[in-house]
Amino acid sequence: MPAAPLHPREGERLASLRSYRVLDTGADAALDALAAATARLLDAPTATISLVDEDRQWFASTRDLSAVLGYETPQTSRDVSFCAWTVAQERTLVVPDARTDARFADNAMVTGPEQVRAYAGAPIIGRDGLPLGALCVMDREARDFAEADVQALSALATSVAELLELRRLDAAAGLGSRHVLDESHALRAGIDAQELVVHYQPVVDLPTGRWEGVEALVRWEHPQRGLLAPAAFLPVAEASGLIVPLGRQVLTLACTQVALWRDAPPTGGGAGGGAGGGAGGGARDLHVAVNLSGRQLGEPDVVDVITDALLVSGLPAQALTLELTETSLAGTGAQVDAALAAIRATGVRLALDDFGTGYASYAYLQRFQPDVVKIDRCFVAALGRSERDDLLTSSLIGLGLQLGCGVVAEGVETPEQARALADLGVTTAQGYLFSPPRTAQALGARLVAP
Repeated sequence: MPAAPLHPREGERLASLRSYRVLDTGADAALDALAAATARLLDAPTATISLVDEDRQWFASTRDLSAVLGYETPQTSRDVSFCAWTVAQERTLVVPDARTDARFADNAMVTGPEQVRAYAGAPIIGRDGLPLGALCVMDREARDFAEADVQALSALATSVAELLELRRLDAAAGLGSRHVLDESHALRAGIDAQELVVHYQPVVDLPTGRWEGVEALVRWEHPQRGLLAPAAFLPVAEASGLIVPLGRQVLTLACTQVALWRDAPPTGGGAGGGAGGGAGGGARDLHVAVNLSGRQLGEPDVVDVITDALLVSGLPAQALTLELTETSLAGTGAQVDAALAAIRATGVRLALDDFGTGYASYAYLQRFQPDVVKIDRCFVAALGRSERDDLLTSSLIGLGLQLGCGVVAEGVETPEQARALADLGVTTAQGYLFSPPRTAQALGARLVAP
């Protein structure tokens, strides 16, 4: 098996990597979010943020690594690292089938029980212009990667590099990258200028097709770069703390818009371009789901922020659901547990998002006691693929139902998926089958449609 060549400036590269002080550190919610977004965007079973050290690759974050390797591990030997090749050539590496590639055909990760077949990795370029590692996806099946996939991977690798630079700034007291600081400053200015907008995706009652509610999804109307998806700015918001004012603004906007839809007469109009009425029966009972980050949850005034948004908007507490992920709850203590109890006491519902994707979902169900669990889109996409996949999805749904939780299926894209979910007892779903996320104006027009 040929070993990956060293980078032409390997000594400088290693020194640059170590200056970031991120090797062997703990979990990072923002990096985890980027890894998850990468796996989802490229429809890959796993994604990793791999930092290539002298004799190993250390995973700063992984998304379902066991789905390919069969086990979770914080690092592997550099000898078997595909990412070491990406670092050495300092450009995106695509391997559609490792068994037919002379560089990897004898790699232990290919010939061994891991059975890695396909790989795509983009270099993570640090502030010195040197590669620190790679953002990659892997698969046990041979596959081609479209040019759009490769471009998206490269863009996300840039976001990883920016996050690592922010971590370095935290550790190195002001030796900052002007570019990264400018990103944070631009986002701060965008929040102040109300450039953050909210799109809404309907949450549908499967038996009737009626729109029961909407999920609020933030976008950034950047003055130069156009409409930006969350992956382009939320990691910076998380790392810089700007997620707190951003989240407060999104919560208020979403509560206000849905309150307007609920209060508008069936044939009248609503403010902000939204309109009253409802798809098949009015919007008077419409509810809204808003994501709450771990950083927001840890703020001492989080309950006041929520109650203020309800008071200002006039939205009833029972019409608001706050969605949290396992990542946002990881490592939380008594203060956050008290905040969750106080939020629940207001009448606001709590949902566990991306249910089933984390290793501790059952533990979080027991501790968090959510009102709603949202079945991650990866389980919906797997329906009908194999008996094992169907059993796993039905077990997650059954567990949520038996615990008395509302169950919402995410990412429903086909009528076959909707029927399969209904057969498993799911009555509520969202996804592109029903509607993509839309502006308040566009969704309001649909709400008044007969």
